[in-house]
Amino acid sequence: MLTRPSRRENATSLVRGPQWIPRRLDAPGIALAALVGALALGMIRILPPSPFISDVLVALILGALIINTKLRIPLGLARPTVEREPDRYAAGLRFTGKWVLRASIILMGFKVRTQDFGLAQFALIAGVAAASLPSAFLITHAASAAAGVRRPMADLVAGGTMICGASAVNAVAPIAGARREEQGIAIATVFLFSVVALLAFRPIAALVGLDPVHAGLWSGLAVNDLSSAIAVGKQMGEVGGAMAAASKSTRVLLLAPTLFILALLRRDTAPKDVKKSAIEQLPRYLFGYIALAVLRAAGDRIAPDAPAWRALIDADRFAVDWLMATIAAAIGLHLELRSLLSAGARAIAVGAAASCWMASLSLAMILAASRGAPATAALIAGVGLVVSYVLFRAATTALAQQRELRRRFESGAPLSLAEAMRLLDAFEAEQRLDDDVLRKILTQLHPSIGELIPVRESPLHHGEGCRWITYWEGASGWALCAVCREPGSATPIHAHSHRLLGKAIEGLLEELRFVERGDTLELLSRKVLSHNDLVETDGLATPHVVRALGDHAAIDLQLRGPEVGSPGRRFRTNAPLDIDAIEVGAMLSTIVDIDDRPGQAGEGAKAGRLKVTG
Repeated sequence: MLTRPSRRENATSLVRGPQWIPRRLDAPGIALAALVGALALGMIRILPPSPFISDVLVALILGALIINTKLRIPLGLARPTVEREPDRYAAGLRFTGKWVLRASIILMGFKVRTQDFGLAQFALIAGVAAASLPSAFLITHAASAAAGVRRPMADLVAGGTMICGASAVNAVAPIAGARREEQGIAIATVFLFSVVALLAFRPIAALVGLDPVHAGLWSGLAVNDLSSAIAVGKQMGEVGGAMAAASKSTRVLLLAPTLFILALLRRDTAPKDVKKSAIEQLPRYLFGYIALAVLRAAGDRIAPDAPAWRALIDADRFAVDWLMATIAAAIGLHLELRSLLSAGARAIAVGAAASCWMASLSLAMILAASRGAPATAALIAGVGLVVSYVLFRAATTALAQQRELRRRFESGAPLSLAEAMRLLDAFEAEQRLDDDVLRKILTQLHPSIGELIPVRESPLHHGEGCRWITYWEGASGWALCAVCREPGSATPIHAHSHRLLGKAIEGLLEELRFVERGDTLELLSRKVLSHNDLVETDGLATPHVVRALGDHAAIDLQLRGPEVGSPGRRFRTNAPLDIDAIEVGAMLSTIVDIDDRPGQAGEGAKAGRLKVTG
């Protein structure tokens, strides 16, 4: 007979430091990425100056070289997979991709220059940017839909093409929900077209008869990488270089509003239960970027030549360069050659469409303006926006997007949480949520950058040492949940009030499975779960224990079936249970209670949904 125990507070209160403070376990991965980034910076300073290479590109190549060759063996690096676990560098590389990235974006605000251009140039730059940036975004997504490229990859290529190359790619990644390998491919793609611009822009400007001032403005408005844009402008003469720097600085200024807008557009990638108000949903690091940009503008006007101010600017420039190279190295260390080859060609095609459109539209507008025809320039802008919008709408209909997602699902491609939720909605509507579909979705489910932050930050307890969140809950009773387990935490022996399919996605988990023998339990098996090992339990008939091994938190994803109508069961042993000492075949005398942990007593997955305020 089940008895309900008295409720009590969790013995483990989940007190932990802020996620942005690195822990000892993060040190190996951070140190490796920082070392490779420093090596890239050193190589750039030793090699002869060239606009055809950059420190970010060198760091990316070095990281990819290490992980794809035998250089990884003495370092103890595992072969790259969708999640490289368990490898001692994994936690630090994840930290670099999340928190070092955010720090670098904040510091980038201090690099913004506003004193290089006057009102007339600013008006022309603003007009061209107002048309070319949104239309390039639309064209990029139209091309990506036609090429079968994921929307996050399109966001990365669009951001890098519209704003400032690798810096924008990295800034967009956490908002778009991109993967690390997609970051690497996007960085390489946008830099490729910076190289193309170095070869093509000067003869094109001469062919159409652009003067150096307007040719320089075109360079700054159409070339994505900062150093390449200035180098292209300098090909047009000294004044061309100055105008390229001015117009490029304006585009860098637009990074913050672009990220704000993209964050609002991509709110659908957040779990439906944890959406907040529009302002709360915006990435907080953007406010740091804006604050430093304002500080830089004020300082440049108050004390532009003060030695301390110049030293601070130089220190910030070095810090951003090193952090960006460190991030690129971390991306390269995840960049498996086969994924690069399989996705690279399509990404290049999308990058080509974006870059050619951006260059052509901005050139046409600047050419008209340079010949005293502002009305014609405005007409060109309007036509460009209309054409790009029509192409975008035609290529990205809901039906086309769903068809492409189904194609990727059937091909066995990795799925993000957002994509998995869309598929679950579709299959539930079609009444096709059978075991084969559910297993396939869970097998292919590999969260993108930032998608697991809600469970890491969730205030919802799921027992001692655990917190959880429900990402998706369907009308059929099936739900997609995630559980974050603190190091060393273990569940009691329990049996769910629902079927469950689960898999580890981060860290190490061990499952101990029992079978009932009358009034006792026999330990049937114990297994350390490898990533992509699916665990299936048959509701109340499957008593088990799950615990987090190692020294850092573990996360598992779960597809929970409909409730069976009875509360979960919790098995209490007469003597304290020593999980390490118990062996397969051991018999345990137990008392059966109701499992009163949140989400286990029969109330369902709705217990894992945060209440929305605002």
